[in-house]
Amino acid sequence: MGNKETEQAAITHVLALERAAGREPRDVRTSGLPYDVDSPPRMIEVKAFSRSARSEPLPLEHRQVLAAQANPGRFYLYVVDNLAGPDGTEIGVRVLHGEILRAMIERSQPQMTYWPTFRAAEYDEAERLC
Repeated sequence: MGNKETEQAAITHVLALERAAGREPRDVRTSGLPYDVDSPPRMIEVKAFSRSARSEPLPLEHRQVLAAQANPGRFYLYVVDNLAGPDGTEIGVRVLHGEILRAMIERSQPQMTYWPTFRAAEYDEAERLC
């Protein structure tokens, strides 16, 4: 299962869980919001793992940290793991929010990552080895 498939499986799983909890979730990944699922009153960022997420880093963008800090009662981090299991029975969801998420963010060190866009013309003109 590739990254896109793993992410989609996690989002689909979270949407189903939210519906089962009586909320009306929406996938907002393409809306520009700093989270993946809007499920009032929850703003949910989903982290997907094909294997166990135990002891794994949970990367958050700066804007996601700001959203978590500004909305500690509403911003949730759902960690969906074991998505590559053969029949889906081992899929787990860990929910982080409020004080525990605040503490996790406070003990982490921010790192800057650059995400330059590989424009079409640059792609076409780039040296190709094979």
